[in-house]
Amino acid sequence: MDFRKIGIHILRLILAFVFIFSGFVKAVDPWGTAIKLGEYFHAFGMDWLDWSKYIVSVILSAGEMLLGFALLFRLKEKLASLLVMIVMIFFTILTLILAIWEPVADCGCFGDAIKLTNWQTFYKNLVLLPCSIVLWMGVRHGYVASKVHPMVEGSMIVMFSLFTVGIGVYALRHLPVIDFLPFKEGVHIPSVINPENTGTTDAILIYRDKNSGEEYEFTLDDTEWQDTLRWEFVDTRIIEHDNVKKNVAEFSIFTSQENLTSAILNNQREQFIITLTDPALLSDKCRKNLLNLVTYAHAHDYSVMCVTPVQFDSDGLALSEDVKIPVYNMDATAQKSFIRAHEGVVLLNEGVIMAKWNCRDIPDFMSDSNTVILSQLLGKERQKSECRIIFTMLIVCALVYAGYFSYRRIYS
Repeated sequence: MDFRKIGIHILRLILAFVFIFSGFVKAVDPWGTAIKLGEYFHAFGMDWLDWSKYIVSVILSAGEMLLGFALLFRLKEKLASLLVMIVMIFFTILTLILAIWEPVADCGCFGDAIKLTNWQTFYKNLVLLPCSIVLWMGVRHGYVASKVHPMVEGSMIVMFSLFTVGIGVYALRHLPVIDFLPFKEGVHIPSVINPENTGTTDAILIYRDKNSGEEYEFTLDDTEWQDTLRWEFVDTRIIEHDNVKKNVAEFSIFTSQENLTSAILNNQREQFIITLTDPALLSDKCRKNLLNLVTYAHAHDYSVMCVTPVQFDSDGLALSEDVKIPVYNMDATAQKSFIRAHEGVVLLNEGVIMAKWNCRDIPDFMSDSNTVILSQLLGKERQKSECRIIFTMLIVCALVYAGYFSYRRIYS
């Protein structure tokens, strides 16, 4: 028994599963990965790259998973082991820099699934780096040898590439395949935010003086910022409360006069909350889907509102000449945790998140002549979601079986 070969195979499997897991949890939520990349770009003075963060997010997560699959199935083993070692060297140095200077709060190496401090991430990489070096040396010196046929090897790399990229693109265009955020479906929002702060969160409005260019902060009670000839809206900031996670503490829906969080979360009727990063950029397709939704909601006496992190001067969001809905404010960071979409809809019932949709996925509420029951529609949507998950699992199983069967057939 060659313990050296056994040890190298164990290291290969450890690195494979770490890379697959790390890539997968980022791929299912490319929005979160893109947000973290944006923090990196800003911290290192590379804001000019901010436009590429969504593309880099998908490529990064897909590359990690692909390297993991390559190690697991021993595809292009020499190249894969070399790339894994280079990646580990790079990220070990990067996480040491992050741990010492802390330009960002955490590295985001496991997305929102597992939060590690910068020092914890560095120690993790200190363990994995020697593993990658030993694996590369073992493969390089021929202690282990891959037996995958070149045709099988090439076809599996193509299939795994399509699969890994496909997960990220799908989640980016729709919603995360798996939601690791605090505001996931089924969550009772009042139970995850500090009850003492519900409805009393302090919102700070940041405005820029058009004459001097300087920025000033105002509370909701101030009236000076309402002079639109002098002041230009910049951002909103929520004062954090102790012992509450940042994104959770920032959950607040408000206007310039009042905080509506408690009233909305305590509403005992279903209510649709439309989330827009900027109402001025509302697409025509989304507008059409939202008009369908609002028509259905009004016919069944469900309330509808819009929340956005930007100032909206109008007295409501006009979806057509006859349909207009109220617009409120929400902190930008909280909205990104509430739903991962530029244009989306969240359905609440007594503070419980019943469903979420990207605007392009809003169901056809009017399909049954305006008689479809909301609970039945949600049931159908969950069945579709379960079918998508099962279909994805079948694809993965088919890839694994095809590779293993081809391997055994050629070398048996």
